[in-house]
Amino acid sequence: MDHDQWDRLIGERATAREAHWEEDLRQRRGGDRQKTPAAGLYTGRRPGLTLVDRLLATLLYERFRLAQVAVAPLFAVVPVPLNRAISQTRCLLHKAGHTIEPISTHLATLDGLTDLAARLGITRDPVIKTAS
Repeated sequence: MDHDQWDRLIGERATAREAHWEEDLRQRRGGDRQKTPAAGLYTGRRPGLTLVDRLLATLLYERFRLAQVAVAPLFAVVPVPLNRAISQTRCLLHKAGHTIEPISTHLATLDGLTDLAARLGITRDPVIKTAS
């Protein structure tokens, strides 16, 4: 998946996720919101995993069959909320007609993912770029 496809997927899923989230909240509340929040303001607690985090975790789990116990530390969460996020994201992707095809090699650890990336010629920049 190239960068443009990834950006398109995130854009499509952001809209669908927001609609799904609002519908879920509406059902739990038993009706619509009592008042609309001002533009750009959050109501309630921010999600632990962003949409990009959810998509990436789902791709790692579905494509590489990387265990959720191994994926969770990448996002600084425990496996239980990650499992829920993957399940919700998988459902949203399915509704949008996207399927993630698994590769033949199943990875058990992050080291396995790092080795696979190295074999494919994918390297990471060891220098952390600061936001300055």
